[in-house]
Amino acid sequence: MREFMALARQTEGFLGSEIFPPIPGLQDAYVVLYRFRSGANLRTWLNLERREQLFEEMGGLLLEPAKEFFFVHGRQRAGTASSVFAYRIRPEKAAQFQRWRSRIMEEVRTWEGFIGTESFDAPGGAEPEFIVVVRFDSRPHLDAWLRSPEHRAYMREVGRYVERFSLRRVGSGFEGWFDHSPNTAPPVRWRQALLILSALFPVIMIMRHLLAPLFARMPMPSAFLILLALDLLVLTYVVMPHYSPRMDFWLRPRADTTAREQLVGWIVILGLLAGTLVTALAAES
Repeated sequence: MREFMALARQTEGFLGSEIFPPIPGLQDAYVVLYRFRSGANLRTWLNLERREQLFEEMGGLLLEPAKEFFFVHGRQRAGTASSVFAYRIRPEKAAQFQRWRSRIMEEVRTWEGFIGTESFDAPGGAEPEFIVVVRFDSRPHLDAWLRSPEHRAYMREVGRYVERFSLRRVGSGFEGWFDHSPNTAPPVRWRQALLILSALFPVIMIMRHLLAPLFARMPMPSAFLILLALDLLVLTYVVMPHYSPRMDFWLRPRADTTAREQLVGWIVILGLLAGTLVTALAAES
C-alpha cells in the first residue's frame, strides 16, 4: 500500500488519498479513495503499467478480489473548514496508534457537518511525519468537534502513542502568527513580544517611508490608522507566516537547545531592531 500510494503521488493531477477502515456492522472491508484533478489524470493513473503490477501483487494478500469504482463530483463549496493533524508515531506504539486512529475516525464521521478526511503519508526519505486533514462544511461545525469532550479525550490519549503531534485549524489573522498545538506550550509572552517587535518595527518604517508623500496631505489620526492597518496586513499575511516558523528555535527553546542557537536568535532579533533604527535615523538626517 505504501508503494501504491507513492506511485499515486507521482501521478500528475493527484490531489490526495483517504483510507476508511472497516466499521463493525456497517462496512466490512477497507476502502481506499484516490482523488485526481480531472478524468484525464485519472485515466493516466489507471493506465500505469506499474500500477497494474502492484494491483496483481495485492490480489494474493486479500480474502477476495478488490473492486474498483469511479465517480465524479462537483467542486467543494465555499465556506468549508479543516483541521490539520500532523504526527510522528512511536515505532513500538504503531498498532495502538492505528486502533486509536480508527476509533477517532469512526467518532468524527458521526458529527454534524462532517465532509471527509484525507491522509498524506510522508514520501520515502522525507521526515517521517504524517498528515491527516479533517474537513467540515462550516467553521462552527469544526469548532464544535474540536472543542468537544470527546475530541479532548482522544487528544489526551494519543500522546501515549506518538513522539510529537500538532493540531491546527485553518484560521487567519493573529491565529497564524504562532503555532499553538495542544501538546506544545505556547511561547513565553516576552519572547512573543520581542519577536513581533522585531518584525513590526521594520515593516512600519518601510511603509512609512513608501507612503510619506500620501500621509503628508492627510490628518495625522487618519494617516496613522491607514499605516497601522497596512502594517498589520503585511505582518499577518507576508512576514509572520515565514518569520515565526524560522524563529521557533528561539521562540520556544527545547531542553536540548544550545547556547549557540539562542545566541543566533538574539542576533537576529537585535540585528533587525538595530539595523532598522540606524537606517531610519540616517534617512531622517
